[in-house]
Amino acid sequence: MSVFKHKDDFKKLFDQWFNPLCNYAYSLVHNHVLAKDIVQEVFLHLWEKREKLNISSDVKSYLFKSTYHKTIEKIRVKKLQQRLAKENLMLLEQERVEQQDFDRISEQYRLKERINCSIRQLPPKCQKVFLMSRKNGLTYDEIAYDLGISKKTVENHVMKALDFLRKNLKN
Repeated sequence: MSVFKHKDDFKKLFDQWFNPLCNYAYSLVHNHVLAKDIVQEVFLHLWEKREKLNISSDVKSYLFKSTYHKTIEKIRVKKLQQRLAKENLMLLEQERVEQQDFDRISEQYRLKERINCSIRQLPPKCQKVFLMSRKNGLTYDEIAYDLGISKKTVENHVMKALDFLRKNLKN
């Protein structure tokens, strides 16, 4: 059986139950705008399905039950949206951190390349002494012994290399 036969019947039903249903929906969601939206959707559904609807219980029970179910649906959707938004924020933060890591690593590689390029510009003997000292970790005495030069010459080569690197890497 159809709940209403004419638009006027629907309007009377709407006028009679809209505010009580909004109050009921508000008691569940604590948001006036959302409560009104829920009740409007209930009435919209009722209007759109008016030809097919067969309400076996009284209209009041049907309206309150429909409002309850629509409210639960909205709450679930809102929770899902909040969870997705939170996950999205976490992903964005992770991407930001990864980008910072990438930028930091990229900068480290650029700096290493600049250092290596500067080292390659050193005179061969100076370059060899510097690499033995810094890369191989040999002491000045060990380098002097291996190359058959004085410790003071080793110190001079390392100082020359460090000065050259400081000037080249400043820019």
